[in-house]
Amino acid sequence: MTMSKILIAAILSASLTGCVGVSLNTEERTFGDAMGDFNARTDLNARLLAEGPDLYTSVATSVIEGRVHLSGTVPTNNDRLMATRIGWETPNVKEVVNDIEVTNEGDLLDTVRDRWINTQVRARILSDGAIKDINYTINTQNRTIYILGIAQDQTELDRVLTHARSIPEARRVVNYALLKGDPRRHAWPGDSAELAVTPAEPQPEY
Repeated sequence: MTMSKILIAAILSASLTGCVGVSLNTEERTFGDAMGDFNARTDLNARLLAEGPDLYTSVATSVIEGRVHLSGTVPTNNDRLMATRIGWETPNVKEVVNDIEVTNEGDLLDTVRDRWINTQVRARILSDGAIKDINYTINTQNRTIYILGIAQDQTELDRVLTHARSIPEARRVVNYALLKGDPRRHAWPGDSAELAVTPAEPQPEY
């Protein structure tokens, strides 16, 4: 895809943002959990900004039932470690998954491409009546699609992953979504060895 086409696609994706987010499904998280995640993400972003505007603008954050996902690119490993520390210092956080890459590469075109990939995935999930799209958060960084959220069952999750893998511009797909009945959803570190909160097994590159 040429740069002009990607820029046009980004403009179109921005115009579709309001449509893509509309859903009639009921969210799997409770209202209290959703508000807790909103507050945690707001606090986390404020802490990143306080550390420095460069760190704040370089790191994308998501919070699902107290599980924090960090992605993006930073110039040094110290920046990456700082983001992890800030994540754990944020109240009501029970897990931090850090997928931040350390690199000086990347430009506006890469950002535009990631947004276009993200919009395509969200649109395909939204148009699939067999998926409760409101339960998923999609984040794309450096052409890697990260899937987060709560799946009704393995069949639904497989459909989500299939849609993500069908995006030709994507480099790989990584899954961190949990099934609705997974005991890790409500576990905190130290609850028990069986319920230890660990990242879901990442999907392989393709």
